[in-house]
Amino acid sequence: MISRMTGFTSMFWQAAIMALQYLGGRKLRTVLTSLAIVFGVALIFAFNLVFPSAMNAFGQTMSAASGTVDLSVSSVTGEAFRPDQPLQTVANVKHVKAVTGLLRRQIALPAAAPQGEGTFGKAVQFELVGIDPATMQSVRPFVVSEGRFLQPGDTGKAVIPAGVAELVPELKVGATFPLITAAGQKTFTIVGWLAEKGNVNSPEVIIPLSDAQAALNQPGLINTIEAAVEPGASRDAVSADVQKALGDGFRPNSTADQTAIFAATRVGNVMVDVMGGIALFLGAFLIFNTFRTVVVERRHDLAMLRAIGATRRQLTQMILVESFVQGLLGTLGGLILGYLLAFGLSKLMEQVISQVTPISSLSITVSPSAFPLPVFLGLLTTVVAGYCPARAAGRISPLAGLRPSTASDLHHAARRMLIAGVGIAAVGTLLLAGSDKTTTVGAVTFLVGMVIAAPGLVAPAACLFSPMLSLWFAREGDLARGNLVRQPARAAITASTLMIGLATLILIAAMVAGFDKFLQVLVDRSLSSDIMLAPQVLASYGSDLGADANLARRLQDLPEVDTVAGLSYAASSCRGQALEILGIDPQSYAKVAPFDFVKGQPAEAYAALSKGRAAIFNSLTAATLGLNVGDEFAMQTAEGPQSYHVAAIANDLLHFKVMAVFISQSNLSTDFHKAEDVLFMINLKPGADRTAVLEEIREITANYPQFTVKVTGEYRDVMREMITGAFGLFYGLAALILIPAALGLLNTLTINVLERTREIGVVRATGGTRAQVKRMVLAESLLLGLFGAATGTLAGVAMSYGFVGAFSGIGWNLPYEFPLAGILAAIVVGVLLALFASFFPARNAAKLEIIRALQYE
Repeated sequence: MISRMTGFTSMFWQAAIMALQYLGGRKLRTVLTSLAIVFGVALIFAFNLVFPSAMNAFGQTMSAASGTVDLSVSSVTGEAFRPDQPLQTVANVKHVKAVTGLLRRQIALPAAAPQGEGTFGKAVQFELVGIDPATMQSVRPFVVSEGRFLQPGDTGKAVIPAGVAELVPELKVGATFPLITAAGQKTFTIVGWLAEKGNVNSPEVIIPLSDAQAALNQPGLINTIEAAVEPGASRDAVSADVQKALGDGFRPNSTADQTAIFAATRVGNVMVDVMGGIALFLGAFLIFNTFRTVVVERRHDLAMLRAIGATRRQLTQMILVESFVQGLLGTLGGLILGYLLAFGLSKLMEQVISQVTPISSLSITVSPSAFPLPVFLGLLTTVVAGYCPARAAGRISPLAGLRPSTASDLHHAARRMLIAGVGIAAVGTLLLAGSDKTTTVGAVTFLVGMVIAAPGLVAPAACLFSPMLSLWFAREGDLARGNLVRQPARAAITASTLMIGLATLILIAAMVAGFDKFLQVLVDRSLSSDIMLAPQVLASYGSDLGADANLARRLQDLPEVDTVAGLSYAASSCRGQALEILGIDPQSYAKVAPFDFVKGQPAEAYAALSKGRAAIFNSLTAATLGLNVGDEFAMQTAEGPQSYHVAAIANDLLHFKVMAVFISQSNLSTDFHKAEDVLFMINLKPGADRTAVLEEIREITANYPQFTVKVTGEYRDVMREMITGAFGLFYGLAALILIPAALGLLNTLTINVLERTREIGVVRATGGTRAQVKRMVLAESLLLGLFGAATGTLAGVAMSYGFVGAFSGIGWNLPYEFPLAGILAAIVVGVLLALFASFFPARNAAKLEIIRALQYE
């Protein structure tokens, strides 16, 4: 047994040494091949660095810094609830020493003036914490460095962290400051500073519970229970007992879910992961093709090794070790590039998060958890890509390898692959023509068929483009065409890599066109009002403080105003999925911001919302929960699980990318105890003086700084510009995807020049000039580029149709726009990449000395 292990180890190291010697002797090829994997690893590693950093910054912003508590309990939705029974239940749990109820909420601050800072310095939000002074200190003692803590009977009083007091000198004990509330700004007096500095980015503002309930328009409610545990008792055991006593509607040691940030960043996460996956796939495909070329070109060498005693296993191990080294180099390079890319990506992430919740700038923290996925994928991709060529190398027999492959053999192999590829592509076409569930599989199947059929398409493509080459390159074009036709597998390898890159470009062009039309429809419908009162953060309202019914009444009383529609917000969950619950008045909201209905009739859906517990799902919610019109579902509310039925499926601009459920405002108030509007849409009467109305609205909302008065038409134009700018990111990532395709061209052309050194020497010896050699390599590269562009166009149209159609599976009815502009761009890019990739190989070929070239083996 030991001798077998020793023999295996010896064989492995012999194969490893041979592989390293081969790679070391071909440094340029090694570097070019390794670069293929760099970009996929870089994208995934960069996002693995940025996403946790974003979540950490978000967590720091959302967390309170003052004091510690043994046990914290909230409802599963994070919304407020009646305190009497839950407080008593927790107090009765064994080893619970004391309990208290709080009403706390993160609130976005109005943007500070450009020349100054806000109420709390540079803080972009604050946490309003309403406490019961009679019970709070027995649960979570606060130490005051100056002044005093809150006392029973206090009203209009506040305690702030010392850190804020230091940053804003005017916030002294006894000073007053305005605090935004649902009823307008209220003045509070500072009675004390906490000893702890706290989180200056999101400071706690501690006020009496009754004041917080009034400020948040939630009289008599709390959303957090804090408890002190007896000394020596197990907190985990007490937490489990509390959970059992309260039931599934509550959860210990947690706070309200801030799901919107995760929903918004999920878009970026999926997008970058998909692009990184495509880049890794292209890198793997390039490595696979490179090693397949290496095996073909080294048949003679490998056969010689077999003839002198090398085993099949040794040859397989040698190619696998080469593949692993390539992957290791590419992965290391990708980690370095990814770290640099993370800084640019962090700026993008800041913009994404700032649209969801206020947050300070992100700092990149290198965490050990960021390494496993990109390292694993980088190494696994290359080893898998090298496995088939390694097996092929091991199967080469000495006699077969030493016998030159005839043109007949090559053409027969190409014909067999053409038949197989066309058959697979035909299956892909049938899947494309099937349902929405099969279009994506059909697109990928069609692409695989094109890759397999590529060797058999080389000769027809060469004949098709031959007149063009003869016109531009004369005799050199004929030589280039002959080179490609003589080695169809080698030509197909390079063209396939380019094909996938260009197909991806066409796919992105079609997706952008479809999304553009889809979103423009939503823009026109959702932003059709005349004026809007927008919160600090649109489409994610967890940190937005709304206004009570008084503001809506004052706006509606304006003589020039026709309709005022408000939007309310609460958080919930269904089947383990977090939901944004949005309350609307069915009659008024339909007039100012009508939905784009996918299933169901608008009149019937709005009527259902008015009559009972009915809901309008957006497409993402319906697809995720697997529900359809007419289905019943139960979702968590402040009153426990409540049963609703799906009245319709419809989308709007502000919420289509999150899991949103629209119900009536009366049901939201009853089931979630939320009666504040976080967004207002206003329609004016015909002929109304818009300028005068705007002034009147600004006067009314002056006491509600949490809102910004916008002319909806102007905001609609801004949204269109934002959508156009966001699509630019897709094209930027597409450019990254094309880098492996360019490397594939450069790599294969370089290998071709190296392997044909002797052939080029013969051309030079028989009278060929350096310029003619350059033109021959250039013509060959151009033919490869045209071939890759032609096959990439076919694959791109199939992929674009398949992937755009797949969005219908989640209810996003993206119209399919034939990507003519993408096709033209792909052809131009393919030709330009071919010309660029041919520069160095052509120059190297022309510089070869005749004698050395003829001596090359």
